[in-house]
Amino acid sequence: MALERPPFPHLREQRSLLLALGAATFVVGLDARIVAPLLPSIADELGCSIAVASYTVSFYLLPYGLCQLAYGPLADRFGKVRVATCAMAAFSVGTAACGAFGGLAGLLTLRALTGAAAAALIPLTIAYIGDTVPYSRRQATLGMLMASTGAAQSLSTSAGGLMAEVMSWRSIFPSLGGLSALVTLWLWHRARRVPVARGGSAGSYREALRSSLRPLLWLVLLEGALFMGCFPFLSGLLDARFHAGPLSIGLTLAIAGLAQVGVAKALPLVLRRTTEQRLVLAGGTFMAAAYVLAASAPSMAWVALSAALLGAGFSLCHSTIQARATEAFPSGRGRALSLFAFSLFVGGAAGTFVMGWLVEGFGYTRSFIAAGISFAVFTLLASRTIADQSRRAQLLALDEARVEAELGGATSL
Repeated sequence: MALERPPFPHLREQRSLLLALGAATFVVGLDARIVAPLLPSIADELGCSIAVASYTVSFYLLPYGLCQLAYGPLADRFGKVRVATCAMAAFSVGTAACGAFGGLAGLLTLRALTGAAAAALIPLTIAYIGDTVPYSRRQATLGMLMASTGAAQSLSTSAGGLMAEVMSWRSIFPSLGGLSALVTLWLWHRARRVPVARGGSAGSYREALRSSLRPLLWLVLLEGALFMGCFPFLSGLLDARFHAGPLSIGLTLAIAGLAQVGVAKALPLVLRRTTEQRLVLAGGTFMAAAYVLAASAPSMAWVALSAALLGAGFSLCHSTIQARATEAFPSGRGRALSLFAFSLFVGGAAGTFVMGWLVEGFGYTRSFIAAGISFAVFTLLASRTIADQSRRAQLLALDEARVEAELGGATSL
């Protein structure tokens, strides 16, 4: 099946669609991260521990990851933008309903359903960018998408903390659901201009797993476990060690999003001066240092510095791995990016469970030191994997250039 390439007569119209998709991923980013500063408040109201309250994160991330496997084939068959628009509509309804139930079970159920709907937006947007943006500009474009999610993280953690300070945490979700509905209407309006791709599937999951995508999937699984699985527990550390309130926690964690936005905007300039391998080394080192720093932080200012290092490091590291994933299986990019997101968020869900168990048994200091050491190991693995992927891509490009030159010579004869 041919790749989905919208016949826009003007670049402005294509940018308008990408802007609508960016707004959708922004709202999804708000929803995914808004729970982190609320964990102490949720635990207090529901009468449970921070570790049990963190199930609201895992119950969102796990179906988010699992449902990727369904969205990939649908997107490759019916069109990435159309499938994303339908999922956004379901996400709006689910988000508005969160917080309507009094017990933990109802909250977890709705978070799981919301995560299942949200699963389509970010990976299908990335796959669509992979179809329509040349690789030379792709990482910078993906960096701006990450800036959108980083801004969402910054806003959601600070706004969530503020709202939890002055009112119940339950009031957040209906407002977010209304905003999601408005974005859905905008995206639907822009999606009508994109032709629906029809026909058979473009490659299979088995073929994707046999391609150069597979080492990237293992890599992003570990990245998700360490970054997404451990990050929410910074709120618990701030509450336990410094007795910080929801607003202080939200503002502190928001620094990660601000750092992510800043680095993402600087990526086009950085990419012209360094290699992908060095980006991964720098990003992984930042995140490893951040967790070790948080483990021994003597004040909230040190935790804020840790959050900044985490945001900057994730932007450098993840954008590089993500860009490589868009090229690993181009004949079935929807499936490839669905597998990629599946690995990231399943890793995040598993990491949350493991970190919760470590915190309950060993405390925050030892748990964050373990996370920092694990991130150092991840950095070495990521550096080697990206170097191998870059060499493979260069060799493939040389082979294609040689074949084109030989065909050109034969034609001239």
